[in-house]
Order: sequence, then C-alpha cells, then structure tokens
Amino acid sequence: MGSTGKIKTGVIGAGIFAEANLYPSLSLHFFDDCDRAAVCDLKRDRAERMAGKYGWRSVYTDYREMLDRERPDAVFVCLGGKYHPDVVPEILERGLPVFLEKPSSIDVAGTEKIAAAARKTGAIVQVGHQKRHGLAYNRARQIVLDRNVFGSIVQIESKMHGFTVFPTFYTCMLEWQCHNLDLIVSFGGNISDIQAMAFRQTEKTGGLIAMLRFESGALGTLAWGTYGGPGQYAERIEILGDRGKGVIVTNAREVTFYDGDVGETWAPDWNPISRNQSHVFNGYVGELRHFFDCIKGGQTPVPSIHDELKTMVWLAEIAGKAGIPLEWAPVSSAL
Repeated sequence: MGSTGKIKTGVIGAGIFAEANLYPSLSLHFFDDCDRAAVCDLKRDRAERMAGKYGWRSVYTDYREMLDRERPDAVFVCLGGKYHPDVVPEILERGLPVFLEKPSSIDVAGTEKIAAAARKTGAIVQVGHQKRHGLAYNRARQIVLDRNVFGSIVQIESKMHGFTVFPTFYTCMLEWQCHNLDLIVSFGGNISDIQAMAFRQTEKTGGLIAMLRFESGALGTLAWGTYGGPGQYAERIEILGDRGKGVIVTNAREVTFYDGDVGETWAPDWNPISRNQSHVFNGYVGELRHFFDCIKGGQTPVPSIHDELKTMVWLAEIAGKAGIPLEWAPVSSAL
C-alpha cells in the first residue's frame, strides 16, 4: 500500500459476470481505500468499457504486462474456472494476494494447483462465494453461533434449484450449486461422510439428493437438480439446534428464527439506502470488503483457496456417488 493507505488493485477479466457484479461493487463508497489502477482483458474494448464506466486508470490486454508495469498490491481474477489454474499461480509467485471468482477450477486438480502455489508463497487467495457474505446468511449465522441460545446444530436441510441453461449436470453443480455446498459447510463445518443418489432424466438434466454427516456428528441434506430455476423459490436452508430452535433462510432474503410455534422473520425493507443495494444484500460488497480487510490485517480470508479445495473434493464425491459424470462444459452467455 502506498502512503495514502489505499490498496492498489488490478482486475484480470471484464466479462459478463465481472461487469454485473465485481466492477459496480468496487465502485461503491465502501471501497474508498481501493486504488483502481488497471483492468485487463483479451478484448480491449471490454476492458476500456469497464475502465471508463467505473473509474479505472489503465487498460491492458496482457496480464503479465499489467503486473510488471502497475505493480499492484492485490489482484482480482475473474476469467472462468478453465483458465484460473494457469493464471493464478503466476500471480501468487509474485507474492500478491488474489481474489478469485468461483469456480476456482473445473476440476479438483486445478484447484489443488492454485492451493499448492498459495502454500508455497504464503500469499492469500479468497474464493468468491458471495452468498456466505450475504446479509441474510450473516444474520442467520449470528443466531446459530450464539450457542447459549441456539444450542448445538443437529441437522441442516438445504436445497438449491438449477436451470437447464447448463450444458451438463456437473456444470450446474460446479458453477451454481457450489454456493449451496459452501453455505452448508459454513454452518455445519467439515464433512466426514457423503451418500448421494440422482435421477438422470437425460444426460444433462434431472435431480439429486445427498446426505451428509459433519465431523461434529450433525447431519445435512442437499436437494439439487437442473430444474426449478433461479427465481424466488430456488433456495432454502433450515438449521435445527438441540434446544428446540431453528433458523430458516429463504432465497437469501428472509431469515426466520423460531422456537416451537413462535417465530420472527427479518427481511430487507425498500428504503433506498446502502444496505438495501443488491450488491450489498447479496454479499458481493461483503466478500470484497472482507478481502480488503484481510489484506490490511494479515488474516486468512474465508473461504480461502484451502477451504475451496475441500469443497471441490466434496462436490466431486457427491457427483461420483450419485453417478453424475465429472464433465464440465462452457456456459452459454444466455445465463
């Protein structure tokens, strides 16, 4: 960091996802400590559009040139899982912290390559599972972590619908339902046992159910698939404690805390203030703020690349036990 206390940053990638979430989030007042130095993309016109729209000074089409000339303090990488294992280790070899959009890779081997580079260099890598940092899930986590009130977790019931734009069943799991797995782990902890089955309606569509045992002994269920769509009925997690209390998070928006027949529900209001902006509520601002704070405080971010490696292993095990081939294919921009 320079004398201003700002973190000089560069972004590699200016595609659809980065344009929709990364660049607008970093332009908000929550990141007054972000020195927006440079944008890199193979398509110069995309990089120029992001730089001009969101206030980044320089544009590159070669990330190595950007790193050499700009000498950033931190780098954001949003290229797609196929390309991350080839690019991120080189950045880590320079000792630079990396914010890496999910998926970290299209397979376990690619994620392990990045994790190995992080272990070797000591540089941090945070993986972009924004739901973990969403306001609703943070509120639920505060309730669950109050063991004096909630008690210990006994079971977690979770679902996340998919949609048929994904070219393979596993692509849907890797690109979309990895969020759900990361969330359930953020509440339940490490997984010690997995059982799973699937209904494969076609080669790329169907449904999947998984049963999990956490190291704590608690149980979890996952209901995934390729139908149901990403709309307001797509996502739900319910966490039950041993004191008769439970927490439900519905579609990453509403949090219900109940005790027997009595419950209270928290939901966002519609005042046009910062906390109600979609990038704040959905967790994009929270995850990026966490990354900046970890750089400043010398802390390990969550989820780190090492957390992500475990999640990738569990995801592959779920697919394998359900008979889903570990086949990834590029996702259409129609998504």
